[in-house]
Amino acid sequence: MRGARPGVSGWARTSPSVSATVPPVRLPRGTAHQLLGSPGTETRPYSEVAAENPPGRTGVVDMGGDGPTVRVVCGKFQYATTTDRHPVLSVLPEVVHVPGMAADPQLQNVVRFLAAEATNNQPGSQAVATRLTEVLFILTVRNWLERAGDEDTNPSWLTALRDPDIGAALSLMHEQPQQDWTVDSLARAVAMSRPTFARRFKSAVGASPLAYLSRVRLDHAARQLRDTNDPLGMIARNVGYASEYALSRAFTRELGVPPSRYRRTATVDA
Repeated sequence: MRGARPGVSGWARTSPSVSATVPPVRLPRGTAHQLLGSPGTETRPYSEVAAENPPGRTGVVDMGGDGPTVRVVCGKFQYATTTDRHPVLSVLPEVVHVPGMAADPQLQNVVRFLAAEATNNQPGSQAVATRLTEVLFILTVRNWLERAGDEDTNPSWLTALRDPDIGAALSLMHEQPQQDWTVDSLARAVAMSRPTFARRFKSAVGASPLAYLSRVRLDHAARQLRDTNDPLGMIARNVGYASEYALSRAFTRELGVPPSRYRRTATVDA
């Protein structure tokens, strides 16, 4: 992209009233947006530019224009869940703009490495780029959370992470979904009484412990259905269900399709 003002990488605009200098800008729900060299620059649909300058195997598109050359790294992070409502994504604003991150050496190194791998056709480059995209996502969420006020995140999964006890319980659920967790065992694991734990968890997360655990287990199951060839019975055990039937029943109730159909559809879409 050419035509940016000196010292400014560019502008990202999602509407006439929402704009921000970049980098970095995140659009958690894929909000339609424009990339501009300066606020008054006319824009063109990406499809037109890409048709004139095909990205090819490297994905690099020359946007044209006059003035200093600016390199913009764009990417997509997709988190597939059974409900398409990951707790992080559900509380992030339409546009996540964290100005201070632009000067963060850690972020700069990740972006530089990501840009190099994204245009590299060597074996393993795609896998490396995917992992770096995940790192960028985590850095952005962490940075935004540190700056967000309570009014931005309450009640939410992010608010719960600020509570060391509830955060520890969330980690146990996500890291060990196969365990036979109950409200009592989770409360004991974080050294809290059952009533206090249940009340604080519901207040912070917006769901009861067992309701949240069920969603975590189904999300793990969905990922394993999509990413592995493991039989359903093995996946059921991996995510804490006593049987293939129990997982299939819960999965179908929440998603509306049985696991076998979900796996076929996810494989086709991949």
